[in-house]
Amino acid sequence: MTTATDHLSQRFFIPEKLRKYFFWTLILIVVAAVLIWAIQPIRLWLEQGDDLSNKQQELSDIQQSNEILAEKADSLRTAEQIELVARKNFGLIKDGEEAFAVSPPAPEPLVIPPAWPFTELADALGG
Repeated sequence: MTTATDHLSQRFFIPEKLRKYFFWTLILIVVAAVLIWAIQPIRLWLEQGDDLSNKQQELSDIQQSNEILAEKADSLRTAEQIELVARKNFGLIKDGEEAFAVSPPAPEPLVIPPAWPFTELADALGG
């Protein structure tokens, strides 16, 4: 006599080889889904590592530049350098000295080519 469970097991009988195939296929799909889900954070992590090294390089460049500027600022705090900057940039003089200003040379006159339409322009300008 056959029972209902026997009938169902015969009706849905799946061979052992096919069950293993489905099992490993399911495992492969799950692993692929996990890897696809994990790729974006890994890529972001790697990009952040590159950004960090770039920012550290920028920071060291800025610190080096700041050190150079600090040395330059210290050298400008001497009386001789203050006097030199005041004379050069601001035209300051000491008592008893005379200051002279030399004007730059006049610009060259404008030369208009002797070709049309410049001939009419030259006539209008009186040249």
